[in-house]
Amino acid sequence: MTSIYLNNAASSWPKAPGVAEAVRRAVKAMPAEPGRGSGHDTDPRDECRSLLAGLMGVPWPGQIVLTSGATLALNIAILGCVQTGVRSVVATATEHNSVLRPLRHLERQGAIRLSVVGLTGDGQVDLEQFAKALAGGADLVVVNHASNVTGRVNDAATLFRLARGAGALTLLDASQTLGVLPVRPLEIGAQMVAFTGHKGLCGPEGTGGLYVSPEMDLPPVLSGGTGVRSDLPLQPDEMPMRLEAGTPNSPGLAGLAAALRWAASDGRLEGQRRRDLGSLLRRSLSQIRGVHVFDAGCPEDAGTGVVSFTIAGWPPDEAALVLEECFGIRCRAGLHCAPEIHRWIGSAPHGTIRFSVSGANTESDVEAAVSAVRAMAAARAEQGEAAA
Repeated sequence: MTSIYLNNAASSWPKAPGVAEAVRRAVKAMPAEPGRGSGHDTDPRDECRSLLAGLMGVPWPGQIVLTSGATLALNIAILGCVQTGVRSVVATATEHNSVLRPLRHLERQGAIRLSVVGLTGDGQVDLEQFAKALAGGADLVVVNHASNVTGRVNDAATLFRLARGAGALTLLDASQTLGVLPVRPLEIGAQMVAFTGHKGLCGPEGTGGLYVSPEMDLPPVLSGGTGVRSDLPLQPDEMPMRLEAGTPNSPGLAGLAAALRWAASDGRLEGQRRRDLGSLLRRSLSQIRGVHVFDAGCPEDAGTGVVSFTIAGWPPDEAALVLEECFGIRCRAGLHCAPEIHRWIGSAPHGTIRFSVSGANTESDVEAAVSAVRAMAAARAEQGEAAA
C-alpha cells in the first residue's frame, strides 16, 4: 500500500535519473580488468573520483578512496589512525554506530581512550564539554556532520578549528549531508571525510568513499589485489590503491557516476528542496496536540529534511507500522543506529518515529503525513478520555 516514501535518511528513493540504466549497462557489459582501461571505455572509478573532488572542492581526485559505503570508509579512517599512534579520541553524542562501534571495540581492547561529548539543551554539541575533552588530550576528533535522528547540522568548522588547534586529526561523517549541504573539507578543516552514495547523492547502495588529505599518511587496513603492481609483496603506497583492495563494485560505481553527474546539474536544488520540505514538516508536526517533535527549535538553515517525533500513547514501532499499513506512509522507528543521542534528547530507550524527505517529495506528501499523524494523535486522545 505504500505510496509516500519518507525514509530517505536510510536510503534515498527514487534514485537519481540515469542511475538504474547505468547499473544495468554495466552489468550487461563485458567486465573490464580492475586497474586496466579498455582503451575506449571510461573507468567509472575515475569519473566518480573526479566528480566527487569537484563536489567537495578538493583538487586531488586521487585522494578519494572508493568503498562499499560510509561504514567501511569510517572503519578505514579510524583503524588506520590507530595504526599511526592515535590513542585518545573525541566524538559527539550525535554519532552513528558506524563510528561508535569501531571506537567502542577499540576502547574495550585498551587501544584508545574515548570521550563522547554531549549536547546542550538546545540540541547543539556542548562546546564547553568539547573544550574540556580536548584539554584532556585528543589525537583524533570525529564529528557527525548532521544527525540522522534530529536532522541537526553540527558546526563542524568550529569544532574542527578547536580540534586542530589542540593538535588532533579530524574526521567528518558526511553520510547525511553530501549531496544535501555543501561539504568542503578545505573550508571546514576536515582532514578525512567519509560519505555514502545512496542517501543525499541518490545513487546505489553499496557505494561510498573516504577523502583523505594529502597531508596525512594513512596506512592500509585492507590489503589484497589491486589489478596493477602485482609484483609488490605489500599494498602499493600510491593513493588511492593504498587504501583500496579487491574487485571494485563497477556496476554500483557506474550508477554513482550517473548520480554525481545529475547532482552537478539538475540535482543542485535537491538539497535546498529537502531542507524546505523538512522545515515545513517540522513546523506542521509541532502544532499537533499530543505530538512531541525532538529538536523542534532546529534553525531552518541547520537541518537536512530529517524530523523525529513521538505520538502520545503510541510506541514508535507500532506507530510506524500503522502509518505504513493504514496510511501508506513508509518511515522508520527506533534508535536509528544512533543510541547515544536518544539519552540526550529524552527518547531513550524506545527511540522516535522518523520522517525524512527528499527532493522528490512534495508539499502534498507532507500534508498527507501530517494529516495521518494528526488522526493517530486524536484517536489515542479519544481512547484515553473514554478510559478515564
